[in-house]
Amino acid sequence: MGLRELKKAKTRKMISDLATRLFMEKGYDEVTTAEIARLAEVSVPTLFKYFPTKEALVFDEQDEREERLIAAVTDRKKGTSILDALFEHFSNHMAFDSEKRKHVTAFKKLIHSTPDLSVYAKQIWMRYEKSLATVLLQETKHQLEQAEAEAIAHFILDAFHRSKDAENPKASLNALFNIIKNGWTE
Repeated sequence: MGLRELKKAKTRKMISDLATRLFMEKGYDEVTTAEIARLAEVSVPTLFKYFPTKEALVFDEQDEREERLIAAVTDRKKGTSILDALFEHFSNHMAFDSEKRKHVTAFKKLIHSTPDLSVYAKQIWMRYEKSLATVLLQETKHQLEQAEAEAIAHFILDAFHRSKDAENPKASLNALFNIIKNGWTE
């Protein structure tokens, strides 16, 4: 990455961190993009060059997270199953880090308490689901129908999502992935 791109990335991160902090302190609807731009020392048009919407300010890493999700499958070690690679990928997520859980909880509270952010988060999640289904179709050893790949992607992402709120997130993730891998029995 060149110096110019590095500077842009730093500015983008700074703006997003500032906006997220303000949203958490004051509430999403109480903070304007003009206020964020002023405090970040950029113009409003510049702010929107970095972030096309106010919601995007909160989800500044959405593209990188999607890339890492797909790379967990496509770049997995030879002999590693897709589910094992995804389990490892999710196990290393900051939501499972006990030191960062307080921040993750506050962030989730912001999302869930703000209808615009909640809708935006669901749209991102649906995009991740579609991307994961596409890569599952390409990478699996067994022929899958589109609906099957989409359902499997949904279950995998839902397992991660649900386990983040569990008392013991990693144990929950492991249990949910075992159900996906081995099926549910009565």
